[in-house]
Amino acid sequence: MKDKVFFASGAAAFVSLALLNLPVQPVYAQGEDDVLEEIIVTSRYRAEKLSDVPDSITAFTAADIERHQIDRVNRVASLTPNLRFSDDQEVGVSTLVIRGIRQNRGTGQPPVSFRIDGVSATNNLLTTQELFDVESVDVLRGPQGALYGRNAIGGAILIATRQPTVTPEYGLRFRAAEGQDYTLEGSASGPISDTVLYRASFRVQDREGQLRNSYLNNEYVDYKDSTAFRGKLLFTPSDKLTIDLRGQYLDQDGGSGYFMPGSDFFLPLPPPNPPIIVDVPEYEIQSNKLGKSFVKASEVSAKIDYDLGWATLTSITSFTDVDSGNDQDLDQTFVEAIDILVIDESETFAQELRLVSPDDRALRWVAGVSYFDQDRFRSLGTTFLGNVVPPAAQDLELANFAVFGNLSYDITDDLELTLALRWDEETPRDLTQGRSNAFTELQPKASIAYSFSEGMLGYVTIGKGFRAGGFNNLAPGSNFQPGFDKESLISYESGVKFNAYGGKLRGALSLFFIDYDDQQYFLFDQTGTQANINVKKSEIMGGELELTAQPTDSFLLNFGFGFTDSEIVEYEDIPGVLVPASEIIGKNVPGAPVVSASLAMQHTASLGSGMDLVSRADFEHRGKTYWTLDNLDTQSAYNLTNLSMALEKERWSARLYVNNVFDEEYIEWFFAARFIGLPADIAWPSKPRQAGVEFTLRY
Repeated sequence: MKDKVFFASGAAAFVSLALLNLPVQPVYAQGEDDVLEEIIVTSRYRAEKLSDVPDSITAFTAADIERHQIDRVNRVASLTPNLRFSDDQEVGVSTLVIRGIRQNRGTGQPPVSFRIDGVSATNNLLTTQELFDVESVDVLRGPQGALYGRNAIGGAILIATRQPTVTPEYGLRFRAAEGQDYTLEGSASGPISDTVLYRASFRVQDREGQLRNSYLNNEYVDYKDSTAFRGKLLFTPSDKLTIDLRGQYLDQDGGSGYFMPGSDFFLPLPPPNPPIIVDVPEYEIQSNKLGKSFVKASEVSAKIDYDLGWATLTSITSFTDVDSGNDQDLDQTFVEAIDILVIDESETFAQELRLVSPDDRALRWVAGVSYFDQDRFRSLGTTFLGNVVPPAAQDLELANFAVFGNLSYDITDDLELTLALRWDEETPRDLTQGRSNAFTELQPKASIAYSFSEGMLGYVTIGKGFRAGGFNNLAPGSNFQPGFDKESLISYESGVKFNAYGGKLRGALSLFFIDYDDQQYFLFDQTGTQANINVKKSEIMGGELELTAQPTDSFLLNFGFGFTDSEIVEYEDIPGVLVPASEIIGKNVPGAPVVSASLAMQHTASLGSGMDLVSRADFEHRGKTYWTLDNLDTQSAYNLTNLSMALEKERWSARLYVNNVFDEEYIEWFFAARFIGLPADIAWPSKPRQAGVEFTLRY
């Protein structure tokens, strides 16, 4: 292990020294047309240049969000090295993998802290929500628990929506695409009084779909209806006090369970009566039931900032209510073999208090406490060959209390030391099984950053990450264990950030090594049980390279590259897992492409009278992906291409676009029958090519 750590840190140091030969200069502010926009982030609860923060961060500005058409986290992931996001069962359900650290489904937890306007998404079903009226998105890689709390074992995704404005402004966007896919977005903002501002925004989508079920008269299965609304009130009763009230409502209805069989069936099934004659290619969507699912969520929050002079006191209070359901055929045959019905309801209260010191001093600090309380009920009922199986039901109470702090000190003008610490106690109580447990963890983090010259920063970081254990949602007859243990990791990272060529080039390189204990891994079986297990010991190493260049005032390039190399070092046979340990030890950690790369090219041509023609081409390469712990099932490497062309003026824009231009077919996610006991492997299909048009008005 030490050799790998030394390799990662040594390689980054070598590259840092090599980059010293670049003509580094600071990035200039936006407004100088021939240089890159300066990006400001608040990942340490204070405004800082992206190039000055000793963390691996992919940042998207408002302009990036507009032209990359970022409207969900899956689009963010396609542009971010070592981040993968897939929709793979129903609305609300997804699998997110960052640096090889996976999503836990069911009542499990994501591997990142997902925050919108500082408010944590307290339910894993909320990571699939649409992103609209958004100002910025920042993806932080590496453990971020010290500042961003529970589940930040792999990083944090920070989303900032547009704020209320002093001057009235309005926006409207309409999008129409293949699949009878129509979207309407709107926003309004302005003053109510001298001390009160408002902002309101909405998004409505109606999609018939593009994927068909061969057994249901080619009926569309990927349909979706979605409505979302967000409202904000910003009170500034004095120069010292700011009160930000926020409310949001989300209602999603859509298809569910349109998996494809990924192998030949091995479970003998009786023929239907009367017989059904079908002529279907072997691996197509072919279940005998149209799946349906929904997610309804409402959230209210209050963020209060008060300037004490020596620090800013911030209070964030939120309450979230989420209801979801799913009715689907899971066996992918024309027989009523395995159907499931899921009900998932939760109510969550969260409170955070923190103090942040002023920026203009050598010693800068953050200190705070947080509390999280959730009641969640989840039931998964199964019908097997016409027989109703008692449901796997779980009434779960979850409480988390944490104390955290972060300190940065300028040892010299060029050398900064950062120390962070978080202590967590998370207590799940399974009222159904009559079980309770408490998981505690101390998460330290330390980094040292050195400015070799203006525009060149190198850093080394060591941090610990943690995700609590819990209780599995067991059904009668399941062999899985009733609970799973906490997981923890130590991440070693070295990196360098640089700006060069008079502000025309910005880059960042990071190399990391992760020493992983008891990694949690999600599985399910035909009884309806959804379970997490622990893989005793894993190691993951890899890196990211990001470059942004503007060689001319009309041409912009973005390049991203990520890779991982992993190994399951220790694993013991686990009840419920049908594959023996001997076939798992030594294999790669599954879930993320071994290599990922993206290239975006944008050209802007002035047409006069304030009108621009903006042409974009986005290429994405996803390398080989291992789906299972024994690495027998894989997705081969594939490439995706998106094209767009837009006419843009100050008050309006019109865009033509084509996503997945070459109609590449691939598997989004995969479950192997030998792990889960289904009649066949099942695979989630990719989205086909989609062309569309978009109109935007601003005034």
